[in-house]
Amino acid sequence: MGSVKDLEIIEEPTKDKEGIGVFEFSDRYSVFDYGEMPDEIDGKGEALCLMGAHNFQELEKQGIKTHFLGLEDENRMKFKLVNVITDEEPDEYKNMMVPLEIIYRNFLGEGSSVFRRLDKGKIEPEDLGLEGYPEVNTELDPPIIDFSTKFEKFDRYFKNLDEVKEHTGFDDKKIDLIKRKAIKVNDFINKKAEELGWIHLDGKMEVALDRNGELMLADVLGTLDEDRFEYDEFKLSKQMLRNYYRGGEWHEKMENAKEDDLPKEEWPEPPRLPEKLVNFVSNMYKAAANAWTGERHFEVKELDRLIEEDYQELKEEGLVD
Repeated sequence: MGSVKDLEIIEEPTKDKEGIGVFEFSDRYSVFDYGEMPDEIDGKGEALCLMGAHNFQELEKQGIKTHFLGLEDENRMKFKLVNVITDEEPDEYKNMMVPLEIIYRNFLGEGSSVFRRLDKGKIEPEDLGLEGYPEVNTELDPPIIDFSTKFEKFDRYFKNLDEVKEHTGFDDKKIDLIKRKAIKVNDFINKKAEELGWIHLDGKMEVALDRNGELMLADVLGTLDEDRFEYDEFKLSKQMLRNYYRGGEWHEKMENAKEDDLPKEEWPEPPRLPEKLVNFVSNMYKAAANAWTGERHFEVKELDRLIEEDYQELKEEGLVD
C-alpha cells in the first residue's frame, strides 16, 4: 500500500457500500518521498498504530466521524475502506477518498516546506496570510490550513483555494467544511500535546466521503510520522531522521534526481543509519506512544530520561546536532 503501511483488504468497497480494510503498520520509515529506507525502527509500527487509534477514539467522542473500526492487534488497524479514484471524475461524490492532504500549521518549524516554497517563488507570504518572510519557529495565530495533492508521484501544494476546488470538484461549502474539520483536529492535538508539555508544530490529515457523501477522517493522524512535535526543544518526530540525511551527499543527489524527474530506479541509494541512532529513535517512538495514550505499552525509559541520558550521548558522539 505504501512505504510504511501495508493494506489488507477484507471486503472490497462497491460504488454504494464501504468495504473493510486493515492497515498493518510496519517498522519501515520514509523520508523525502524516497520510499522504504534501508533501516527498520523496532516498535515504530505499534507505536504509530496505538497513537492513531487513541486519536480516532477521542475524536469520535467529540462527534467527529472517522473511518476507524478498531484494533486487531497493536500494529493492525481495521477501518472502513472506500474507493480511490485517481484518473477520472467520479460519477457521484460519495464512498471515495478525497484526493487531498490537509496540513495544519501552528509554527513554521525547521524543515517546513513553506520556506522551500517561498524561496522558490511558488508562493508569496501574502498567500499564507503573512505580512513578510517568516523566521524559523514563527508562531501562526490563527493556524494556517494548507492543501496538497494526494495520489500523485510527489506532493504538490496548491497556491489558493480556487486550485483546491478545481482539483477536487468541490464547492466553497465543502472546502470550508474540510477546513473546519482540520481546525477541530488541530485543536484536539494541540490540547493533548499541551497536557504533556509538548509543542505541536504542524501535521497532516486525510479525509474520505462515506456512502452518504459525508466527510470522515481517514488514514491516520496525530502521530510522530504525520505530525511534528517538540519537547523542551527536542524534535519529537521523524524530523531527527530527516536531519541526519539533510545537507549530506545522498540528500543533495536525491533532490537533484527529483528536480530532474528521474525514474525511481535511477535515484541514489541512501546509506544506513548508525545503529545507536536507530535504537534511540525506536525508544523515542515507544516512549511517545506511552505518554500520548497514557498507557505503558512498551518497557522503555520515559521521555525525560531518554532525552537527558541517551540523547545527550548521541550529541556527544556527533550523531545528532
